[in-house]
Amino acid sequence: MPTLYVWSTQDSSFGPAAAQETGRWIKGPYRFKTLQGVSHWTPEEAPETPSHLLLEHLRAHGEY
Repeated sequence: MPTLYVWSTQDSSFGPAAAQETGRWIKGPYRFKTLQGVSHWTPEEAPETPSHLLLEHLRAHGEY
């Protein structure tokens, strides 16, 4: 299953180690994207960025 993980540097719920290690458990295509200066509430604080990344991801893996 193609997976997109969007993590932000100011996320107080998920630290960098937990976020970065997730890729070890993914079997399919995996993309990890870090957003600088955004908290855990990425869709509320920077809605255009996750939306853009999600659309890119769906275009790239639409055949799944």
